[in-house]
Amino acid sequence: MASPGFSAFSQGGQYFALCGNDGKLKIWDTATGRLKQEYTPNRHLSSPCSVIQWISMCAQSASNASHLLRKKRRRKSVSEENNHKHVVVMGSINGKITLYDVATASVGATLENGHTCTITAMAWSASSGLVTAADDHHIIEWNLQENGIKCKWKSGKAKVTALAIVENGNSLLSAEKLIKWWDLESKQVIRTFTGHANQVTFLQSVKINDTTNYLISGASADSYLSVWALDKSKNDKVAITTLAMQDEATSVSTVAMEESQIVVLTTIRSGQAHFFKYIPNGHSKPLKPSLTVAIAADTNQKETVQQIPILSGHVTEDEKLWLAYGSYLNLTIEKVVPDFSDKIQCLIRSEKLDGKKLKERKEETVAKMKSTAIEGDVEYLAPGMGVSPASKRNRTGSQLLLKDRLENLGLNADASTPGKSPSKGANMAQLLMQALNSKDKNILQIVLFTKNETVIRNTIAKLPVQAITPLLKELTIMLQGKTYASKIATMWLQSLIMTHAAHLMSRPDIAEILSPILSFIDAKLMLLTAVQRLKGRISLITGQISQANQENKDITKESLYVYQDPDSSDDGADKNEDDLSSESDDNWEEMSDQDEQDDEDIKSIASEKSEDANDTDDNDSIHS
Repeated sequence: MASPGFSAFSQGGQYFALCGNDGKLKIWDTATGRLKQEYTPNRHLSSPCSVIQWISMCAQSASNASHLLRKKRRRKSVSEENNHKHVVVMGSINGKITLYDVATASVGATLENGHTCTITAMAWSASSGLVTAADDHHIIEWNLQENGIKCKWKSGKAKVTALAIVENGNSLLSAEKLIKWWDLESKQVIRTFTGHANQVTFLQSVKINDTTNYLISGASADSYLSVWALDKSKNDKVAITTLAMQDEATSVSTVAMEESQIVVLTTIRSGQAHFFKYIPNGHSKPLKPSLTVAIAADTNQKETVQQIPILSGHVTEDEKLWLAYGSYLNLTIEKVVPDFSDKIQCLIRSEKLDGKKLKERKEETVAKMKSTAIEGDVEYLAPGMGVSPASKRNRTGSQLLLKDRLENLGLNADASTPGKSPSKGANMAQLLMQALNSKDKNILQIVLFTKNETVIRNTIAKLPVQAITPLLKELTIMLQGKTYASKIATMWLQSLIMTHAAHLMSRPDIAEILSPILSFIDAKLMLLTAVQRLKGRISLITGQISQANQENKDITKESLYVYQDPDSSDDGADKNEDDLSSESDDNWEEMSDQDEQDDEDIKSIASEKSEDANDTDDNDSIHS
């Protein structure tokens, strides 16, 4: 299984391969400890390596037809020396798998059209071949003879982070937070192991005999390794034992010895190596390491001891230890014989890598390194080679007065004034350096929040390379702010990348530096589709509203009937007055006739009443 940091020893410990964040593959010969090969693909920056695995292929199956025409003695020597060839398998973040042949120092094949995203785990077996897993939640079993897919099935809902093939070749182990045991023929889960709370990073299958197999697993942030019994008849819910460590494991190497003994070598994050000897005998309590190996540097100072970190380890069948320690830029590989007289074995190694000896060692390494064919006419910078140190300046200091030097740091320095700096970019660079060193928020706000692109370019041009990393951290904070701050930070980032692109590409930790910015950009791009959809809907609605308003305006202009106010013209007024007068006259005649009739009726009624009154008076007089 591939180890973290994309580095691994070959099966027999003959080679050590490393694929760093810069995308370059480096292969060391462990016997000599020298860098043997270096390979740089064309897409090493856009699609870097995500996992690495050593496999051993039969040279006869991969040889060309031309090899069959060699002489008998030549074929005999080839068959004796190159019975099997070592191949490094590299999985990238774009889903492609590259097979690099160490013998020919070239790419033998490229496996494509299998995974659609980042390769997360690999496993190899001579009987089952190559098996890979990726972020697309699928597991693929490859056919390396035809460079095609043999079988593909879904792994589950979670991302697989580790794979291991059982030695009998009939089953596969995949790990997320839980471990699944698959039958390769039916692609069904035999059983599951649930003992880790975090993502499993290591799976190692150990074969004791034809019927007995064990599994060793390790997870991130766990200071122990779990040992499981691969027995289909049992359904143990807990591990049979655990191997206690001081820190999280960075690499695991196992080998089965005689008398059912399992030897485990693991390196931990704190830079030490633990050596375990374990004889499975049912459930047992956690085991402590039989030996702890540490490496210290001989600094010729008795009071202080500097530890050299162990990066990776490999245990051989004769219980010897291959240890890779130091740094990836200055790697040392050594074979160590364990000493069990004490619980801790400390190795003192002198580091004489300064000055002329370091230069001679580099020249010797380059001279003995086998050249590798580079794809395309591309020139690559070696990792860790930064900008050459600046020449020593006059140490007498500036002859200006302190007052003049303080004035030169101002943003509004007059270029025509004697003794003052003529470059505004230099002034801004000085202020920016001061703000980054002192972490003064006020000065940072004054310098960074400027809209003048010319001033930004001049400031970046005058900025030393030591200030690039602190500036990127401040720009990352600005990108996470409001719209105005993000716009200003984008202008600074554009100028910074255009000016210091060569230095950034030469740094081995460029992925770690730019990962927050790239993650923020990816998060914003995920919202772009939804924003575009919203914009399209709003444009459709506003277009319909504007079209409706336009149609209403056209109807008003081309109306079939127009009503005019009566007072708008004199002719119309006279006509209306005539009509009103005629109507009033007719009404008056009708009303007058009605009034005359009413008067006659009133008079008749009054006369009748008067006659009645006279009759009443006459009657009264008679009675009297």
